Amino acid sequence: MVQFMRNTSFSEIKDEVVQLGFEFASENIPMVKNELKKEMDKMEKTFQESKPKDRVTTRYLPKEGRDTRSILIELKTKADRENAKWENGMVSGTVYSGEKSLTELSNMVYSIYSLSNPLHADIWPTISQCEAEVISMTAGLVNGGDEGVVGATSSGGTESIILAVRAHLEVYGRKRGICHPEIVCCTTAHAALNKACQMFHIRQVQIPCDMETFELNANEVEKYITSNTIMIYSSAPNFPQGVIDPIEDLSDLAQTYHIGLHVDACLGGFVLPFAAQMGYSIPRFDFSCPGVTSMSLDTHKFGYASKGTSVVLYRNKTLRRSQYFNFSKWPGGLYSTPTIAGSRSGALLASAWASMVTIGENGYKRRVKLILDAAKEISRALEKIEGLKLLGDTPAMIVCFGSDEFDIYRVADFMTHKGWSLNSLQYPACVHLCLTIQTSLHKEKFITDLVDAVDNIRQSSGGKASGNAAIYGMAGSMPAGPINDLLSLYTDNNLSL
Repeated sequence: MVQFMRNTSFSEIKDEVVQLGFEFASENIPMVKNELKKEMDKMEKTFQESKPKDRVTTRYLPKEGRDTRSILIELKTKADRENAKWENGMVSGTVYSGEKSLTELSNMVYSIYSLSNPLHADIWPTISQCEAEVISMTAGLVNGGDEGVVGATSSGGTESIILAVRAHLEVYGRKRGICHPEIVCCTTAHAALNKACQMFHIRQVQIPCDMETFELNANEVEKYITSNTIMIYSSAPNFPQGVIDPIEDLSDLAQTYHIGLHVDACLGGFVLPFAAQMGYSIPRFDFSCPGVTSMSLDTHKFGYASKGTSVVLYRNKTLRRSQYFNFSKWPGGLYSTPTIAGSRSGALLASAWASMVTIGENGYKRRVKLILDAAKEISRALEKIEGLKLLGDTPAMIVCFGSDEFDIYRVADFMTHKGWSLNSLQYPACVHLCLTIQTSLHKEKFITDLVDAVDNIRQSSGGKASGNAAIYGMAGSMPAGPINDLLSLYTDNNLSL
């Protein structure tokens, strides 16, 4: 109880009290209940109206199947219209390559192994080899010379992080008799960690980042380590500001207290190693730090593989085996899978392998140089725009900015009208651009449009907020309850006709 109170901040207690108050009012006070329903109905209508007006839906299975040609024409027409949104190089992240030759290769490889499933290694041994080689090649980038580093592939960064948490819960939690496990992390940690902690009933001890550097402060972390701590979670870089946490300092802490240290390199795993090799100033962030026990790296981001593959790496086989699911007493036979899924797409693994061996070390270096140089050029230009401030020192592919003078979400909305799709962030209010190959080729346009956006905001008289400015303004002034309901409504809409 003492440890719990020591690790519980006033902010957490306040949020919990406010949430309980909201839940009580929304369920027991008719006026509040009616007003909330009225607002939700209004938002639901807005979400529904945002869907394409000309879409034709199929609610029930057709009696007779459609002809192949009409299906292909319909999907090709829609894809051409939708792909234009990122092909013009004005979308943050999302599509990391977009190179025609690489896309064609991935599609061809996928078609060759479209029916394969690594669950049946006896039928598709080549897929198992592709998977093992993807793991080995990825480990070779970050193992720091430790050939004992092993890993597995997953469906994406979220699953990689969930599996790493599961492995640490077993090795650093259950085997040590810890009944109330805790993970210490920064508020900038990816939401995948929130998912993992919810799933495994782990207390997530969140520490605010340094508001100047946006790093996780190692001295603050040490204050929150208890006998229940199983792992420290760090980022290289984090998603919001693109800042690399002080992994070396956190590594020392992990060794001192004999706990795990996960490095989320889902964004940076295929950027930072090559940047370091080319002489960019990159702090140590990988298994060369002896306290690092696991890492996650997304092949489907800057590894340029098709969506649906990631790699989770471990310091040793003991940790890796702790993520496995083994069932020796199942009536269906002896059953074992390395990840949450049973059946998986072998085609995606083959495509990831093909992308990596096609690009090669020098190909990755060329792409990394293009992106990092573009990020640096945009950062320098941004620092000269009156009213904007750069958040973080931009060591990688993220350029994040905010303002002390005006509503930064209005700038984001203006950029949206210009055709850009940027990421709006909160706590603090800011916006970022994740540089990719496509956006790097349009850096001059981004700078020009950003200057226009700021000039427009400075000259405007304010008025009623709309778009992101309205949404994030509302989110910042309300408790989590109604915002979570709104997010659920948005997700309902995406899953409904």
